[in-house]
Amino acid sequence: MLNDNLEIYLLLLLLLFVLYLGWKLRKIYKNIIFFLNKRRGKKAEKKAIKLLKKNGYKIQNYQPIAKGHVLQDNEKIHFDIRADLIVSKDKKLYIAEVKTGASASIKEINTRRQLLEYSKVFENNNLILIDTEKNKIKKIEF
Repeated sequence: MLNDNLEIYLLLLLLLFVLYLGWKLRKIYKNIIFFLNKRRGKKAEKKAIKLLKKNGYKIQNYQPIAKGHVLQDNEKIHFDIRADLIVSKDKKLYIAEVKTGASASIKEINTRRQLLEYSKVFENNNLILIDTEKNKIKKIEF
């Protein structure tokens, strides 16, 4: 009887250890994915800057921050947003967003919403979506 209880406790302890180990491995995995995505984003931004310069754009500001606000129950809620770049060409300023893969399409809902928010908060309807995988600069207007 005592031996059976000991086996149950050991099995429970083993199960808890395996669950803890799985949780820790998942955290490590998430950190690795975050790091790789961040590195991929930085590479895409460098590639986008080269593409923009090659096409006659001048970099005016890297990762500019704009202050925005919304009204919630008549209370002003402030927030900051950060675009990838502000660029110029032919005396016109553009808010530029760098994307890769499927998110580089204006059909992607999150990309579209992000660009619409930039348009509103930066008070500039001249937007550029840069697809670094296809080496394309797409002008977007709302």
